Amino acid sequence: MQKLLKAMLLSLLLGVLCSRGALAMENDMLKVGIKYGSDAMFSANLQNYNETVAGQGYAMGYYDDARSFVPLGPATTEYKVTVTVDGNFYASGNTYYEGAGGAETTVGGWHLQLAEDFASYAAAAEAASRYDGAFVAFLTNVYAVRVGQYTSQGRAEEALASWSGADAVKTVGPSGTGVVVTVTGTNRVLFYFDCGGSRSLALLPQPIGTEKPITWFRGYRYYGGFEYRRASGGNMSVINVVNIEDYTKGSVPYEIGNDKPLEAIKAQAVCARTYAARQTRHRSQGFDVCTTDDCQVYQGLAESNETTNRAVDETAGVYMYYNGKLAEAFYYSCNGGASEDAKNVWGEEVAYCKGKQDPYEAYVASRIYKYNWTTTYTKSELTARLRSRGIDVGTISNIYVSEFTPNGNVYAVTIVGSAGTKILRRESCRTTLGLRSMHFRIGDSAGGGVSGGASSSGNSAAYYINNAGGSVTGLKGIYAITGSGTVSELGGSGAYVITSGGVSALRQSSGTSSGTTVTQVTAPPPLTGDTITITGSGWGHNVGMSQWGATAMAELGYDFRAILQFYYTDVTVG
Repeated sequence: MQKLLKAMLLSLLLGVLCSRGALAMENDMLKVGIKYGSDAMFSANLQNYNETVAGQGYAMGYYDDARSFVPLGPATTEYKVTVTVDGNFYASGNTYYEGAGGAETTVGGWHLQLAEDFASYAAAAEAASRYDGAFVAFLTNVYAVRVGQYTSQGRAEEALASWSGADAVKTVGPSGTGVVVTVTGTNRVLFYFDCGGSRSLALLPQPIGTEKPITWFRGYRYYGGFEYRRASGGNMSVINVVNIEDYTKGSVPYEIGNDKPLEAIKAQAVCARTYAARQTRHRSQGFDVCTTDDCQVYQGLAESNETTNRAVDETAGVYMYYNGKLAEAFYYSCNGGASEDAKNVWGEEVAYCKGKQDPYEAYVASRIYKYNWTTTYTKSELTARLRSRGIDVGTISNIYVSEFTPNGNVYAVTIVGSAGTKILRRESCRTTLGLRSMHFRIGDSAGGGVSGGASSSGNSAAYYINNAGGSVTGLKGIYAITGSGTVSELGGSGAYVITSGGVSALRQSSGTSSGTTVTQVTAPPPLTGDTITITGSGWGHNVGMSQWGATAMAELGYDFRAILQFYYTDVTVG
């Protein structure tokens, strides 16, 4: 009984750790960097999506260390607001620009400030009500009242000299970490925020009734709040702070589409949620994930529909784990027939990302855009591309696939030139040559070097036998002209092909490259033409889940768990 109780307690503990403790976020809230770095903004507008139904106005405050919103006063009922970096700026239409414009549209960076600090928004607001144009400011841990808008220190000091109010005042100027909230298109200041970069202003849309508020930002609709990070001067980063389930609804349709089968979209939802939950590499910039395919695409709710939302809702809280920890949920569009070991692509072992033959994409290949593709270079074009990437082999005399993985994907490409030889390995084969996937062959249009892929066994190659890229796996039962010029069966000991350079041996051997088992192919004859043609299939890095393979599996009746457990080895989905 004691052993049973211990087992039950351990199982419960592991379940808690898997469902909650492994997450990288706090309170299931994710910070998504929408605008940052070179895209950081001088001024950013927000607008309630539907000011009378889905939200009215915004609360102003900040997110604490637990990512809970802390209001700093009552919400404004304005449904169009703008946050701008502190300083002189003016409105032209709904856009703000740095500098001074007309008197009715300019917000000055200099003000008079009451000498007294206030412990609450209410007290500061009561004091501000005594002066026209006054507004409340939050400065680290206290509230202040600012009056007037002046475009220079001199003008603020002139106003100070003629001050006739009952309260003592001083002049204050722009701050490198301050931000100003205005009613969009006007110089009416609603709030000022400056915590010296230790905290960031946040705006949270207010709900009306039971509807979840939605906000327009830069032409896209978003759930959640917005944070404006200005830690050390310059423009401000704009960060969407959103529940991970709402985030997933804004990512899934952009990654797999909104027209795929439900179970495929569910698999994508688990991948998107899992991937986002374990990301921390943008933490130094104040957020968890970005919105591009550098992380995973996220553009709010524009492409969401009933199916994608249902997929997220029906997998809510479901993540993918390996040995009790969140898995790195890599995925891509399609693999061309075989996924690949992470080590063979990126050089590092990922235990649950093992390559395998993928029979499912064949069911949907005819519907995949550019599933089979061709890339053509002249020698001069390829030379220029290589040089732009720091590779100079002189005049190219040959280029061929020299090593294959056991799954038939490219592991190494050898480039021979008058100034030396360069060997590309792993993913650099694809990225350096500008190709769509790791599943390809190389052959020049004049009939020079030809190379193919290896089968899943790693012991026999799939040699291409026609211009359409048809291939055969293994040599038994295939006949060709041998090195002696006679016709005989290719039994595996030696095979020959006719090229523009004559009859040539096409030999293969198994070997290792940096600890990876590969199939090595003997160099074909040098190029004889000026054109280098590369043909292949698939699109992406080939590690993890094929989105089109998932689509096919769903259409064949597999559920999302089966899909994930096919593409990822020994994972737990729950």
